[in-house]
Amino acid sequence: MQSRSTDVVRILTNWNGINLFYDNQLTTASSISLYTDASSTIGFGGFFKNKWFYDKWPEELPSIKDYSESMAFLELYPIVVAAILWGKQWCGKKILFYCDNAATVHIIKKGRSKEPCIMKLMRRLTMCVVYNNFAVFSEHVPGASNIIVDALSRFQINKFRELAPEAEMDPTPCPPLSEILWTAR
Repeated sequence: MQSRSTDVVRILTNWNGINLFYDNQLTTASSISLYTDASSTIGFGGFFKNKWFYDKWPEELPSIKDYSESMAFLELYPIVVAAILWGKQWCGKKILFYCDNAATVHIIKKGRSKEPCIMKLMRRLTMCVVYNNFAVFSEHVPGASNIIVDALSRFQINKFRELAPEAEMDPTPCPPLSEILWTAR
């Protein structure tokens, strides 16, 4: 309970108090060229309006084996990275993320999970939503339709370049793990 109180205080002290109305329609990830994906053994990636990121799983994760057993954690991770990097550009929008993991879709819809490691990501995502005034929704899609970022999450940069030739030359640097996982301070 102490952690939740700290979270609320942090939100209230950092929030500017302005909350605008959201668009009437959902903004689908595909309509704004927003895609994320994760590979259980290699890394993760994201793509938004020709900007992109990719990275290996951080060595500082307590145990990648523990996390890789939860594909929901791994699929949620690049969604949070995308929200940190590009959330300011989604102000007023209701963003519909497409995800090839049903558990991740369910977690985003509920806004919570029983797993503490996933809640660290959900709290960070919630902070991005509050600070940048957008809403998140999720829908399940087959993994085969996510080929651009599937290549990024597997470090197949040549394939990525073929699939997205208009992408910026250099990736957007990923934030450090300490900015991605929400921890009570």
